[in-house]
Amino acid sequence: MGNIFTRKALNDIMGNEGLTPEQRTEQVFSLYGRALDDGYIAKGAAAQAQQTALDNAKAEWEKGVKVPDPKESDAYKQLQGEFDSYKQMQQARTSEDYKGVKGKFFETVYGMVDRKDGAKPVAEQLADIRKGYEEYFEPEKSQQKPTFGAPTEGSMPKGETGAVKGFTDAWGFGPRKN
Repeated sequence: MGNIFTRKALNDIMGNEGLTPEQRTEQVFSLYGRALDDGYIAKGAAAQAQQTALDNAKAEWEKGVKVPDPKESDAYKQLQGEFDSYKQMQQARTSEDYKGVKGKFFETVYGMVDRKDGAKPVAEQLADIRKGYEEYFEPEKSQQKPTFGAPTEGSMPKGETGAVKGFTDAWGFGPRKN
């Protein structure tokens, strides 16, 4: 459609004063149709190309030409290795070793850990990483429970004892007696 349906071609059609409006419309649609046909493959031609490719593949198979196994290609092996390392990382994400790592920093911390044979255990490596990159980890939880307001001591007020008695003592008057 690029070289056929252009502004120049449209301007030539629209600038031709010898054409009636219907003829101009017809030429524009004709130009558009030719542009669509450019590079168009007919259904019959596509079916013929498909049959030719199948016949060629069958002929090679009958000759005994070995078809390469896609699982033995270098690209497949590389992709499989990347997938395996991704699976290991996702399993580590839920493991107990990486429990204190913040979610948004997990991949960074996971990349810092040495997972080769003979390396230090993950817990020791994470302790070393925590010293240098404290912001990557959740804060250590203390054994103390959080307190909200004053500590609770004593019991609920009961009638003349407790809060009512304290109020009457402080203000000097009590409830009315009938």
